[in-house]
Amino acid sequence: MLISSRGRGNWSKCKRAAATLFILLFTLVLAHAQSIGASVKTWIEIKSAHKAAAALANPNVTAKERLRVEQIYYQLVRDHPQSVPAQNALAAFLWKNGEAEAAVEHWRIAQGIEPANAETANSLGVAYLGLGRVPDAAEQFRLAIHSEAANSLYHFNLANVEFVLRRDLTAAWKIDSAELLQRALFEFREASRLAPMNLEYARAYAETFYGMPNPAWEDAQIAWQHYLELSTDRNFAYLQLARVSLKRHKKAEALSFLDKISDPSYSEVKEKLRKQAEALYP
Repeated sequence: MLISSRGRGNWSKCKRAAATLFILLFTLVLAHAQSIGASVKTWIEIKSAHKAAAALANPNVTAKERLRVEQIYYQLVRDHPQSVPAQNALAAFLWKNGEAEAAVEHWRIAQGIEPANAETANSLGVAYLGLGRVPDAAEQFRLAIHSEAANSLYHFNLANVEFVLRRDLTAAWKIDSAELLQRALFEFREASRLAPMNLEYARAYAETFYGMPNPAWEDAQIAWQHYLELSTDRNFAYLQLARVSLKRHKKAEALSFLDKISDPSYSEVKEKLRKQAEALYP
């Protein structure tokens, strides 16, 4: 079959376009492959550094050996200066070994490379908290949640700061304590929702209701019921459920929970709550 000169021209253009597309795709694939290769190499080196650091748990380790391991981590970031995992690994090692300022410096470098990295933000939050920089810690935990909302630990960390250290935050954020408590309650609830089998999160959420100015006791009862499902200390859970039932003016319900408490160490508080329950109208 003969092809006209115009047809041959169009065909040549098609081939050139196809060849260009192939080159672009191949370049992208190659770049991606090189990136994966570099990432794998970095992780292998990080794992090797962690293995060397594990030996430092020996109480007889020398200062010279500790310095040698530290240099392994520093070499890691010299070889991979734009690697967030490498910067985070060095920062974590420095923090663990008491070099707080140097650790924060490398976490900040990591954050400069990748501002939305949730792990870096959470680590900085923990570091700032350890250094007494409460508002900065809270902001980093908020950033971690913004970057990775499905991570229960980040919600739990922020909730703890907002609840326990709320005096520091009310002034810094210019909000009242009641609003901050509502935020803390929300974050504790999120942590428990995202990790429904975590007993610590379940208890923290349930206990927060006691600190609220106008708690929703129905929600508190649901929270303590969830704690009861997870906990082996059922006597403690029954005691809390009895308390919440009293708050809800549920006399029969409160007495029922109190009757289930068998641990003698709760006898005094159990009898005190029983008197309160019996004083309620039926």
